[in-house]
Amino acid sequence: MGFLTKVGGLVLLLVLLVVLGFALLVQRIPPAVIGVKQNQLRGGIAERDFGFGYHLGIVGVHQWYRLDARVHFVNFSSEQLGTEDSGSNVDYAGSLDIRTSDNNTASLDVTVAYRIIPGRAWQLVRDGFQLAYRDRVQRVIGGLLQEELSKLSPEDFVSTDTRLRRVEETMPRVRAELEKFHVEPISILIRAVRFPQEYEEKLQLKQLTRQKALLAEARQKQELQSQQTEAYEKETEALEKRRRGEWDVQLQERRSQNQVEIAQIQADARIYDQTNRAEAEAQAVGAIATGELATAKAEALRNELRNAALASTGGRIFLARQAAQNLNLESVTLNSNDPSVPTVLDLSALVRLLIGQ
Repeated sequence: MGFLTKVGGLVLLLVLLVVLGFALLVQRIPPAVIGVKQNQLRGGIAERDFGFGYHLGIVGVHQWYRLDARVHFVNFSSEQLGTEDSGSNVDYAGSLDIRTSDNNTASLDVTVAYRIIPGRAWQLVRDGFQLAYRDRVQRVIGGLLQEELSKLSPEDFVSTDTRLRRVEETMPRVRAELEKFHVEPISILIRAVRFPQEYEEKLQLKQLTRQKALLAEARQKQELQSQQTEAYEKETEALEKRRRGEWDVQLQERRSQNQVEIAQIQADARIYDQTNRAEAEAQAVGAIATGELATAKAEALRNELRNAALASTGGRIFLARQAAQNLNLESVTLNSNDPSVPTVLDLSALVRLLIGQ
């Protein structure tokens, strides 16, 4: 029992040492966080960014800086002031007040997205910006946007293409300025533009007039297109009728030509039938006559050969045999007193008497 207690105590001590060693030697970097490691003994920053996972970090030797790896937003809008959250990736500032190129004032709501340049978080810490880079980025972006967007007129803000082109032209300068803090812009979105009330009404009236002019121009183009469409329809209808008439004529001509060809073929067929039928009948009559002649010759030759065969000795014997086979005499009476009657003992004379020589 004492041995088991000692073993259990050693195992528990070993587990505690492992846990304590892991806590003292390993640092965990959570998701969406960039870790930067500094060696306090040598005072140097490790020249690499540490992502999500477990990394070697000795307590008392290494100091860790954790930076937000998410996309950051700078939101210039007076409606969201006072809603800052220390753990949020959104920084709020007041609306951008600018003076346009025609010396009118305007208030802009703008959102800018940016992030730490991948692989350069350690440089941000090395340059000492880890605590203040978000404020500095906000001030730099605000100043640049006020300067660049002031080049636009109220009409330019109304035009989507002009507004987007101005943003694209501003992006390289913003990128160059933010690179000093090892961050890069992703997008700039102008969400709202507000002018003074009186000028806003004039601008809306002007915009309405422009929209009416565009609508009138669109209607004029529509009418023109309708006229062109009607012309195309009439032209197409006339072309269809002309083509249909041409096709009907061609069809009738082709039909007549086919009928003539069919009649010619039928006439040729009748002539061929009559000509060949008469010739065939004549050939058939000749062939029948030739066959009958050959049959008659064969019959005559058969009779001649048969008579010759029967006239011979063997033929006579054959005929005698057939006569004897066909002879059916119920009784024969011979007068023995008649000297011309052969005796029964004379078979030859008896045969000659009965069947002849």
